[in-house]
Amino acid sequence: MRLTKKEIKRISEEYNLGTVKKFKLIKGGLVNHNYTLQTEKNNYIIRIVGDNSTKKLKHLRLQFKITKYLENNNFPYPLPTPLKSSNSKEITNINNKKVWVYKMIKGKNFDRPNLPQMKSMAKALAIYHKHIKKIRFEGFKDSSYQRIVNNFKKLNKLKPKDESDHLGLNYKDYFLNIFKNLKIDLDRNKLYLHGDFDSSNVLFKKDEVIAIIDFDDLSYAPRIFDIAVSIRDSCYTKGKLNLKRAKIFVKEYEKVTKLSKKEKEMIIPIILYANIDFFTWILIEMKKEKENKKKYLKEMIEITKDIIDNNKKL
Repeated sequence: MRLTKKEIKRISEEYNLGTVKKFKLIKGGLVNHNYTLQTEKNNYIIRIVGDNSTKKLKHLRLQFKITKYLENNNFPYPLPTPLKSSNSKEITNINNKKVWVYKMIKGKNFDRPNLPQMKSMAKALAIYHKHIKKIRFEGFKDSSYQRIVNNFKKLNKLKPKDESDHLGLNYKDYFLNIFKNLKIDLDRNKLYLHGDFDSSNVLFKKDEVIAIIDFDDLSYAPRIFDIAVSIRDSCYTKGKLNLKRAKIFVKEYEKVTKLSKKEKEMIIPIILYANIDFFTWILIEMKKEKENKKKYLKEMIEITKDIIDNNKKL
């Protein structure tokens, strides 16, 4: 899903962004398509919504509501707050493509954070949780459990088309067995999760987090899910979960707000749960970046086997 020069110009006019100087497709991302746009006024990010369903658009508007709430209540990190078009809409239709725009936030992101960056991420996540827990309006609940169940059912009917499918089907029963035996509490300390708090979804200046972006996986679920996924993605090296780094992450998080003993015990099981969710999503639902399908499957297999085979605990 791409934008033409003519469409970019139209978006700039719709949102009163100024005369287009240059634009560029941003690589990466598993669902949405993103462009940088430079005009004589400022630099912007244009996001094409990858899923135009009514449910997804409702979810997107919830994201906007949350980022605006945080922005209006002294949240210390810049956020991707949507701009409004000339007719006061945040989401516009450009040739059947749903798009929205926000001012570009300066900073860098990384595939894997170094240790100081990881510490800063833990602090930023704790501050986010401290602010977001005050929000009480109704929104999307976590639907990952039913999604996993449904995707396993679909895997039983999957006819392999490539090497990735064969690899996934070889490990289907392995992941299903783990899923059936997991015991986790899905009702403890719920709040609006970021959902994918890794080093590609925050922006850094040197080693400090200076902004939080991409709330596309936002859901209402236990806060420990955010912590577990962030630990997995920031403490995963060479196919293994680095427990020393994971403990440092928890320590830095707790400098802002404390975790219960039960929550800490849930971190590893939830990492496994998240791995299962991602594993089945890759095989059944992944539509973008398919060239990386095998890579992501192998990562989920490697880190899961490392945790199970070495009986890893925090």
